[in-house]
Amino acid sequence: MEKDQEMWEKLFHELACIKSEMKAFKLEARAELYQIKAELKEWQRQNQQQELPSKGE
Repeated sequence: MEKDQEMWEKLFHELACIKSEMKAFKLEARAELYQIKAELKEWQRQNQQQELPSKGE
């Protein structure tokens, strides 16, 4: 009976670790997504600025 309890404790600990890793991965992925969006906006802004002088000619 005690072995069963020990096994369940190990399983719950492992699940807690996996949950923690998934949360960290989610936060990292979200941060990368925001970085990509910021870079895209900057690229679009630079692209628009380059088009403005060429349209004026």
